[in-house]
Amino acid sequence: MKFLKVMNTKEWAVSHGFILAGLILITVGLAVWFGPALGGLIALPIIAIWCFAIGLCVAFGAMFGKLLEK
Repeated sequence: MKFLKVMNTKEWAVSHGFILAGLILITVGLAVWFGPALGGLIALPIIAIWCFAIGLCVAFGAMFGKLLEK
């Protein structure tokens, strides 16, 4: 692709910092608000959210890596 731009290190760090901060805030929010009501079961949706985010990162990384090779 012609218009695909690779982020420099600072842009990458800022974007991933916001993503990581959002995931941490979602985790803390779920644990604080729903934790006492659900007991230990709140860990399952939290783990699912983190695994989904990591899966997206791996999938998009591989996909954009192949696009950059073209």
